[in-house]
Amino acid sequence: MSYQLSVISYQLSVISYQLSVISYQLSVISYQLSVISYQLSVISYQLSVISYQLSVRKGI
Repeated sequence: MSYQLSVISYQLSVISYQLSVISYQLSVISYQLSVISYQLSVISYQLSVISYQLSVRKGI
């Protein structure tokens, strides 16, 4: 019985470790997505500036 409990305890610790790894990976993915989102917002801003400049030049 004691052996079975130790095996179960070990398995639970392995599962806990795996979950912590998954949690870390998800946090990394979340960070990468936020970086991508920021880069896309910068690109969007740059495109709006270019669009504005082109419209001003057409008006001249």
